[in-house]
Amino acid sequence: MSRGAICYSWIMQRFSQNPDQPLKIASTPNPAPRRGAPLEPFLRRTVILANGDFPSAPWALDALSSARHVICCDGAAAPFIRRFRRDPDAVVGDLDSLPPALRRRLGARAVRVSEQDDNDLAKAFDFCVSRRLGNDIVILGATGRREDHTLANISWLAEFATRARRVALLTDTGVFTAITAPGGAVATRPGMQLSFFGFDQNQTLTADGVLYPVRDLRLRRWFTASLNEATGRRVRLSFAGAPVVVFREFPRQRR
Repeated sequence: MSRGAICYSWIMQRFSQNPDQPLKIASTPNPAPRRGAPLEPFLRRTVILANGDFPSAPWALDALSSARHVICCDGAAAPFIRRFRRDPDAVVGDLDSLPPALRRRLGARAVRVSEQDDNDLAKAFDFCVSRRLGNDIVILGATGRREDHTLANISWLAEFATRARRVALLTDTGVFTAITAPGGAVATRPGMQLSFFGFDQNQTLTADGVLYPVRDLRLRRWFTASLNEATGRRVRLSFAGAPVVVFREFPRQRR
C-alpha cells in the first residue's frame, strides 16, 4: 500500500470512529513570496480547490497553505486533508465523490448543490459570492486529469471576473486572469510567455508590449492571439465586449 493510501485510510478510520471530533489543525505561518515566483504573490486569499491535478508548484502550494478560506470542490476535500491535515471551510458540489464518513464529519460544511447546469467549480464560486468571500479568489486544481473539465474551468473564468474584484486561476506553470475593461493591463517580465483568449468571434484585440504584433486582431478562434511574448514589464490591452482571458507563464523552478 502506498504512503498516500495509508494516510487516506488513517483519515477515514479517524472519521468513522470519531465523526464529531475535529482534527487538530496545526497553524501554518504565511509563507513569504519565493524568489523567481509570480509577480503578484497569491497569498492570504480565498482559495477554491477544484478536483483536477493537485497543485505541486511552490507558488500554488503557498497560495493554498496561506489561504484565508479554503473551499473545496466535491472530490478535492480528501486530497486537501491528506496534504494539510486540516479541514476545508466548506465542500461544495453534488457530493457524489465525497466519502460518506467524511461527509458526516464535515456536517453543515458539506454543501450539496444538486443542479447539473453548472460544474462544481461554478457552484463553489457561487458559494463564495453568496458568503461574501468572492472579492479576491484564487482557483487551484482546475486543470489536468480531464481536458474537457480544463477547458470548461478556464472558460468559466471570463464569467467569474465580472462578479468579483479579482479572480485568478493558478496552475503549476502559470496563471490565467480575465481582463474585463478596455485599457486593462497585466504585469509581466521581459521574455515572459503569454497568450490571449477571446470568447466573442466579432471581438478585436490590440496588445501593446508584446513581441509579435497584435493590432486590431479579430479573435475568430480561441487560439488566434495565443503564443506571444512580453517585451517589458507591462502589457496593455485594448478591446470591446466580452472579457479577454490572459495566460502568463511563470519561470520554471531550478532544481
